[in-house]
Amino acid sequence: MRKAVQRGSLALLAAVVAVSAWVGVSEQGNTAVRTALFVPEIVGRIPVKLQPYLAKEPLYQRGVFQAEDGRLIEMDLYTPDDDKTHPAVALFFGVIPASRDDPRIVGLAKGLARSGIVVLIPWSEVMLSERRMEPEAVEIVASAYLFLEEMEGVDKERIGLAGFCVGASFAALAAQDERIRDRVAYANLFGAFYDVRDVMVSVTSRTREYEGAIEPWQPRDDTQEVFTRHLIEALPDAREQEVLRRVFLDGETAPANLPDSLSEYGRVAYRLLSGVDRDEAEELLRQLPESFMEELAAISPSTRIDRLKAPVLLMHDREDTAIPAVESKRMAESLAGGDVYYTEFSIFQHVDPTRPVPFPELIREMGKLYLHMYNVMRVAA
Repeated sequence: MRKAVQRGSLALLAAVVAVSAWVGVSEQGNTAVRTALFVPEIVGRIPVKLQPYLAKEPLYQRGVFQAEDGRLIEMDLYTPDDDKTHPAVALFFGVIPASRDDPRIVGLAKGLARSGIVVLIPWSEVMLSERRMEPEAVEIVASAYLFLEEMEGVDKERIGLAGFCVGASFAALAAQDERIRDRVAYANLFGAFYDVRDVMVSVTSRTREYEGAIEPWQPRDDTQEVFTRHLIEALPDAREQEVLRRVFLDGETAPANLPDSLSEYGRVAYRLLSGVDRDEAEELLRQLPESFMEELAAISPSTRIDRLKAPVLLMHDREDTAIPAVESKRMAESLAGGDVYYTEFSIFQHVDPTRPVPFPELIREMGKLYLHMYNVMRVAA
C-alpha cells in the first residue's frame, strides 16, 4: 500500500509540474506548483515531500501582540525567509487537544510559509488550557488581522483568515467584524459550526439532522467535554455548577435525589446532559437562561451571516464526530450566490487526514484536497 501511495503521489507531482511547465510562469502555473508542493506537507501518508528541499526554511518567532481591547495575546509567527512582500493569514485553532508545538500545527504553518505566506497563529489561553469556548476570542482573531496589516513585509491587500473546528467558526465571526470585513481577502474554514445551538442539540441528543432526516451521531469525547462545560457554566447557581461538574465531567455517581435538589435551570441542564431525543433537546435548550441563549447566538456565524463579505472556502470531514458536517453544508447554502467553495472529504478524521480508505478512493480524495488547496492558494496569493 505504501509503495502504491508513493507511486501515486509521485505521479501527481509529476503531472502538476508538467502542466505547470506547459502553462509557463503564469500565475496559474505558479499556484499549481505551490499547491502540489504544499499538500504532501499536511498529509502524512504521502511519503514524497519535496517542499523542504525547494524552499528555504521559514523564520519563526514566538511572542505577543496587543489586541484592540488591550490584552496581550500569545502568538506564533512564521515568515518566508526573504525580503519580499507576501500575503498573510491569521490561523486560529481555538479549542484543541494538542499543544501549540504539535508537529501537525508546526508542519502546516511551515508549509504555508514555504509557499510564500506569512502565518500568524494567535492563541486563546482559555481555549488552549481550559478546553472551553471563549466568546472574546473573536476579538483575538480580528486583532490578529489588524496586527498583520501593520506588519512590514505583508501585502495589506492579501490578508486572509483561517481556522479549524471551533477556531474556524471564530474566524468566520471575525470576518464579519465591521472593522475588517470589507478587507478580508478570504476565509478558509475547516470543520466549522454554523449554529452552535444546533450543535448543542446534536451533542445532547446524539443525532444529526439535515433537511428533515435525522440519523444517529456519536460525538467524540472532547466535543462532549467542551459543550458539557459550556452548558454547566451557563447555570447561575455556583453550587449547582459544581455538583453537575462532578457528575458529568469528573465521572462521579449522581445521587438518586439529585434532580429534585436542583433549580429549574439546573434540572433542565441535568436532563440535557443525561441524554434526550432531538425534539426534547430543542425544547429544553429554549428553557435555559436568556443570557445563555444570547451568548450562543453571539458565537454562531449564522446570526450575522449576511455580514460575511469575503470569499469563503469550507472543508469538512463527511463523518466528523466533533462537529457534524451538516454545519458546513448549511453555511455553504446560506452563502449560495456569493463566492463560496465547499469540499467534503472521507480521508479526514475531523481535521487529520488519517482515515483509512481504499487506494482508489484515496487518490480521488487527494485530488479533491489538491483542488481545494489550489483554490485557497489562488485567493491567498
